[in-house]
Parts: sequence; C-alpha cells; structure tokens
Amino acid sequence: MIITSDIDLALREQTALVAQDQVFILVDTNTRQHCLPIIEQTLAIPDEHICCIPAGEAHKTLQTIEQIWQFLIEQGATRKSLLINLGGGVLTDMGGFAAATYMRGMPFLNIPTTLLGMVDAAAGGKTGFDYHGLKNQIGLFRMPQETIIHTAFLQTLDPHQILSGFGEMIKHALISSPLELAAISAFDIEQFINRPSGEYIEEAHELISRSIDIKNYIVESDPEETGMRQTLNFGHTIGHALEAYALQHGEPLLHGYAVVYGMIAELYLSHLKLGFPERDLQQVIHLMKQYYGKYTCPCKSYDELITIMQHDKKNTSQQEITFTLLRTVGNYRLGCVCTPEEVKEALDALFNC
Repeated sequence: MIITSDIDLALREQTALVAQDQVFILVDTNTRQHCLPIIEQTLAIPDEHICCIPAGEAHKTLQTIEQIWQFLIEQGATRKSLLINLGGGVLTDMGGFAAATYMRGMPFLNIPTTLLGMVDAAAGGKTGFDYHGLKNQIGLFRMPQETIIHTAFLQTLDPHQILSGFGEMIKHALISSPLELAAISAFDIEQFINRPSGEYIEEAHELISRSIDIKNYIVESDPEETGMRQTLNFGHTIGHALEAYALQHGEPLLHGYAVVYGMIAELYLSHLKLGFPERDLQQVIHLMKQYYGKYTCPCKSYDELITIMQHDKKNTSQQEITFTLLRTVGNYRLGCVCTPEEVKEALDALFNC
C-alpha cells in the first residue's frame, strides 16, 4: 500500500510497465465528476477507456459486474491490461471482482476515494457484490497490484461519508488496544469536517495511517480469514443485517453507520456473554451516539433481521449466528454463537440506548 501526497508519481510508477492503450479506469457517477480530473492528466486516458457505473450500494449487483465485463470485452482488454478502480468501497469491491474473474484474472489497482475505502474496503483483497439482498454474498479473495492512498480525495466528501469511514476506524481501535481507542476518542472528527486546521489535518492523517496499519497487520497475518482476520468482522454481523434491511426497505444506510450500530449491539452481546466491562460499554456507546445519533427499527422486524443474520457468510450453519465479540478492548473471542433471543436482547439495547 502506498500513502502519498504525490499521486502523479505513484500512478506513473504503477503503470510504467503497461501499454498505454491497455490501461482502463472504473469510476462511478460521483468519482467521475469529483476525482477523475485529479488523475486524468497524468494518465491521459481516452474517454472510451473509462467505464462509469451508477454510484451507491443499491447498484452493487451482478448486473453492474456484467456491465464492467462487457466494457472490458468491447474495449479489447486482455490478461495483461490494468483496471484502475477509482472510488469508494462499493466500487473497489466490484472492480476487483470483475478484474479477478475476467479472463481468469487481470491486474487491478485500487485508488480509494472515501475514508471508508482507505481504511477498510480497498485493503485486504476482498472483492464481491451483493446478491438477492445479502451483503457481499458472492466474492473472492484477490489482492490488487497496489492500493494508492491519496488523502486529498477526502476533500471531495460530504460529512456523512467522512463519518462512515470514521466508524471503521473506531472498530479498528476497539479490536486493537485501549491506547488506540483513547486516540480515536480524543479526536474531534466534527472539527476536522467543519473547520479543519493544519494541526487537525495532520492528526487525522496520522490516525488514518495507524488505522490502515492495524488492518494491514491483521490481513497479512491471516489473508484468507481463517482466524485472526475474523476480528475485522466485529460489528458486521448485525451491521450488515441492518444495512441489508435498510436497503430492502428503500432507506439505504451508509456502511460505516451500519457498522457503528452493529458494534453497539455486539458490545452489548460482549457484555452479556463475555463480561465486557460496563464502564467501557457506556463510554463507547456515548462516543458513537455523539456522532451517529440513534437508529430505530420496529420490533416486528427483528425476525427479518435475524433471518438475514442466519445467511451471514461467517456462520457454519443457518441454525446458528456467529459473532466476533470482545472480552475487553483489544481482547477478542472468535466464533461466539448467540441465540436469536440473545440477539433480540442486543437489538433492544441498541434501539433503546
């Protein structure tokens, strides 16, 4: 992974060995307008080599993957071509999958343009798309040729997108150490969003770099999620269910927000099942509510949420719902099975807190 303020140099280095007419760019309707101009002059890519897909989780589908494949076929891409994925986590997930499966695999380069993409989605080699309302149900592991982090792209984001990425940074801190959690808790993300001074920008970049380091260390230790990497799923079993539920009911929820709400519920499960300290539980809930507010869902929807969780890819059977939970901050336990009744209790705690 390259973290750079000179994206021109990084791009020239990464494309130096690829024929210019074999470089293709995947963008969405947002990044085409706000981010493509930043790299377009460096690469001098013709319009016909730019594939633009609709933005948003609602379009993270097989139909969009087929659109990318069709584009590559029509433009004569080969296994020696390079696909540059310029966008957030939805785009890098789909672009990575499309490239990894096109002609049994072509190289791809990730340039995440959202905070969520930088600290989470674009790193680690997970690719895929949603299927029949289930998050990331189809996918594979395939590492990009490289991931280029250029934090200037953060200036193109609205506050909700910044907070979405910050939610994953909170998760990285929770599974890492009390020291990391203290650093994240002390950072005034609203100040960074609304009135960023040089000092705040420097501090934010340091926190982003450390968050990326936490994820990279975990991924390199367990690239195919057979053990330690499952810690990155903290907050995601319930979070993904909330995200899928919201999308199905026409009220999309940003991924980072869903993970935050999922973490609140799963911290409650951690307290219930493993004795996660009450004081720490309340402190973290206060931090999350300060920025993300309250999320509500009617009790009559609990069974629907649990059905979604029972299809979570981390489960070993549909009769059990499996979680990564915390004994304390930085002290995790994998493979914790919770009953539907326990999950409903955690949902009550989330929606009533």
